[in-house]
Amino acid sequence: TAADVNDPLEKQGEYGEGAPYEKEDSADPDGRLTVMVTAISSLYPVERAKVTVFTGNYEAPNIIDTDFTDISGKTKTFSLPAPTRELSMEPNSGAQPYTLYNVLVEADGYADNLHINLPVFRGVTSLQRSNLTPLASFGGNKGPIVFNELSTFNL
Repeated sequence: TAADVNDPLEKQGEYGEGAPYEKEDSADPDGRLTVMVTAISSLYPVERAKVTVFTGNYEAPNIIDTDFTDISGKTKTFSLPAPTRELSMEPNSGAQPYTLYNVLVEADGYADNLHINLPVFRGVTSLQRSNLTPLASFGGNKGPIVFNELSTFNL
């Protein structure tokens, strides 16, 4: 017999981090971001890590949203404003077809991670991985350890 269309085993080719690929909804003004927090060479998920999404300066952040990781080290999916994709269709326009966000990851016993300049595109769910360093391995310094995530997108 043919496999049931609703059978979850039939969906194994989809995006493997727990959510299927979502096509852009042009009416949706947001992009989405999920953060995955691990420790010790990405082997162990970190539960109850505080993840703060913000814009602006680290010392004076404009906080957009905060969440705590679940048992698998994953946050909720943050919904974040992003510009229309049509901006990427105009070469050399100088307009960014994405919005830059920053993410601070904090957990007891670990140095803080600060991911800056994360591009978020409208209608796209991005996954940001954050591998925490135990305080003992970082000389007891709480950090933050800064990761600049900005890449150049020649569109």
